[in-house]
Amino acid sequence: MSSEKGPTESPDESTPDTDTRTERHSPTTSDGVPPRSESGSVVDRLTTRHAVGVAVILALAAGLFVAPSVYGAVTGPDGTVAVIEIDGAIDSSTAQHVEDNLRDARMNDSIQAVVLEVDSGGGLPAQSERMYAAVDRTASVMPVYAAVDTLGASGAYLAIAPADRIYVAPSAQAVGSVGVAGAAPAPNGPSAGTTGPDKRGSDPDTQRERRQTLANLFIENVIEQRGEEIELDREAIAHADAYLGTEAVANGFADRFGFVDGAVADAATEAGIDDYAVDTRRTENRVPGGIPLLQQDDSTVVVVDDSESDLNDDLILAVAPQTWDETVGEEIVMTSYTGRLPTDQLSSETNADDARTQHDDTGATNGGEPA
Repeated sequence: MSSEKGPTESPDESTPDTDTRTERHSPTTSDGVPPRSESGSVVDRLTTRHAVGVAVILALAAGLFVAPSVYGAVTGPDGTVAVIEIDGAIDSSTAQHVEDNLRDARMNDSIQAVVLEVDSGGGLPAQSERMYAAVDRTASVMPVYAAVDTLGASGAYLAIAPADRIYVAPSAQAVGSVGVAGAAPAPNGPSAGTTGPDKRGSDPDTQRERRQTLANLFIENVIEQRGEEIELDREAIAHADAYLGTEAVANGFADRFGFVDGAVADAATEAGIDDYAVDTRRTENRVPGGIPLLQQDDSTVVVVDDSESDLNDDLILAVAPQTWDETVGEEIVMTSYTGRLPTDQLSSETNADDARTQHDDTGATNGGEPA
């Protein structure tokens, strides 16, 4: 019988090995005695925990370096509001500055809105029209707001008329003035006079027609852009008054009181960007002392200097009378203004004034008695 027990016990000898492999997942054996390999599994667990701890520490350390770049990417601006300055007398360089920067705004995907920062009494009509067209084109693809500080008159007002919203400072001194003026070299200026009969300006009727054509174009453009906002009829608009900021908001030449910062914030909101950058484009290469430009008979524009004399006397400027001296300068005088006084009436009054002055001077020369 003992020989029969031998074979039956050999399977039992392999049991401890089987139980040891099973106990890797159990703290004790069935009889409550810890398995022989228990110390090994504890080491394994400690090693595993150590490895996990090191991994966590490394991950945290890596996060210190990664986090700033991720934070910047998450909190960076959603877009940009471009602020484009229109400052001083409007000439070719002003128009080029505005056109170039508005074109860049339309082509730059990061720019979502534009604010025009305005402080100008006007300038050359053709350059004002260039700016008008560029603003109109840009306003068709993104919000365009304008903010007038002190001056936003005549050609400058024409340029910003297509803007979606016009802000003015309550103390703005000249807003509107929808009209054009005839100009000539000052009688005592360096460019006064002509060098010969071919250099004389066109006849008065032709000058008047040119001024009226430009004035009508000016008026129609303003009515087209802001006819629903302006609470004045065409005749009143054509009178070409320049309004204070408070008056401009009241009559619809401007939409609300405000400054550049407020216009930027509102434009960003209109564009749907909560977090935005501001890119300001300042006017460069400004010509000091107003507009040193006059028009020759061939319609080219030249710079006035002490040696220049081949200039005619029928230049037309889109400049408000209230801002004439600071915008144009003393070298050019205003001979008429379409909005305030018809040319023929102004000429007759001017001639009458000249006659009275000559009469008074003659009288004074003769001891107070007229000649």
